[in-house]
Amino acid sequence: MRECIIGIDAGTASVKGLLVDASGTIIATASAPIRLSTPRPGWAEQSPEDWWKATIQLLDTLTVDRNLEILAVSISGQMHSLVPLDAVDDVVRPAILWCDQRTQQECVELTEACGGEQEVIKTFGNPVLTGFTAPKLLWLRTNEPDNFARIARFCLPKDYLVLKLTGRLAIEPSDASGTSLYRVREGVWDDHILDVLAVRRSMLPDLVGVGSVIGAITCPDLPRLRGVPVVAGGADNAASAFGCGVEKPGDTVVSLGTSGTVVAVTATPNPDLTGRVHLFSHVTKDCYYHMAVILSAAGALDWFRQRFAQNLSYGRIEEMVGQSPVGSNGVLFLPYLNGERTPHRDPDARGVLYGMSSFNSQGDMLRAVHEGVVFALREGAESIADMGTPMTNVRVVGGGSRSHVWCQMLADNLGTPIWSPLVDEGAAYGSARLAANAAGIDTTGWVKLVERYEPDEEKGRLYAPWFTEYKELYQALRERFKISARLVERRS
Repeated sequence: MRECIIGIDAGTASVKGLLVDASGTIIATASAPIRLSTPRPGWAEQSPEDWWKATIQLLDTLTVDRNLEILAVSISGQMHSLVPLDAVDDVVRPAILWCDQRTQQECVELTEACGGEQEVIKTFGNPVLTGFTAPKLLWLRTNEPDNFARIARFCLPKDYLVLKLTGRLAIEPSDASGTSLYRVREGVWDDHILDVLAVRRSMLPDLVGVGSVIGAITCPDLPRLRGVPVVAGGADNAASAFGCGVEKPGDTVVSLGTSGTVVAVTATPNPDLTGRVHLFSHVTKDCYYHMAVILSAAGALDWFRQRFAQNLSYGRIEEMVGQSPVGSNGVLFLPYLNGERTPHRDPDARGVLYGMSSFNSQGDMLRAVHEGVVFALREGAESIADMGTPMTNVRVVGGGSRSHVWCQMLADNLGTPIWSPLVDEGAAYGSARLAANAAGIDTTGWVKLVERYEPDEEKGRLYAPWFTEYKELYQALRERFKISARLVERRS
């Protein structure tokens, strides 16, 4: 009988599961799509029951007709999203997601109630942001008082699934640190903001350690897994980083997904008082991570291709980008298609193609898009470096990491070698590692690095003035973005 573990990631678009053996080899994968509801502009909701049905489906698929012994299961999930539960743990209303933007006023109120933004950042490690959990609770109290009165407990997505599997409601620090309810440096809930929100401590999930066993599966819908331990997983970014070996200070991962992130592990939980860089707890002992976020990364290339280069394969795009020189023959791209987080925190910023002439080719435009995304990630990395966080062991993951040209640009701009991991399965693989560790399996050999990109010093010097131009272009347009946003609002 083959010993295996299961890692699950409850994402926004789907719930994904991996069946992995003790050597780290993926035996099977399964996923189920999840419907996103947008009942009003700027709102984003999902039914927790849909996550649960998807989880049952993929657990059944991964274990049916196999001669297996499942040692443990662990679940990671989307951060910040609020799941309100009543006294019998039924869902009070659809979950309000991390990408929901309805709570701008509540963020202002909570920030003022907690002594202003700098005090908030000192307390929680981050500003109170619209995506975070606390302002969602305040929004419910103000706008849906009947629903708020029914809330006996609340949790985050992965914790709801663990509750359904084991009967126990628990959360660990990597997810708690994204709620604006938890003091990251002290590792405790904050009593003052609970009082402001009229939230009782009994409404909070149990706080447990990452990688600890929360309980055994008792769900009657999964008889083959009855009694299997469920291990506390992590927030999606933390689990994804752990899945590619980013686990100790100096380890860093750059994600070129639809959005982009730079996650750098640190032993020093110092918050960024300017609010540019997030501070969260990591899934490894006594470690935290600083995270820079850009809202459009590979998504910016997808946007450009769908509208202006539909006839081009990604392979052909790669060739054309490689034929255009550093600086894209004078074309610059600001990838702010949906505003920007790090370092600008500017929801009004918008995408810009600048510097075009009749001389420029389609390849120049495509290269400018690639360079603009890399410059945005470089700004994020430099913001993290300003915190004193080292970035000495860098990996690159995500769909955009399949582009050798893009990865080389990244290495040239960061000025450090970058590695691609053999397995790039995101948070589900990180969850599998956590489950395996809890089962007594040494997973240090699971992470294998297969391709190394060395920085080209000459290219780095060539990029420097274009990076300066890129930063100055945003500064020149910042006020114009605000004016344009007001005009759009007036028109609508």
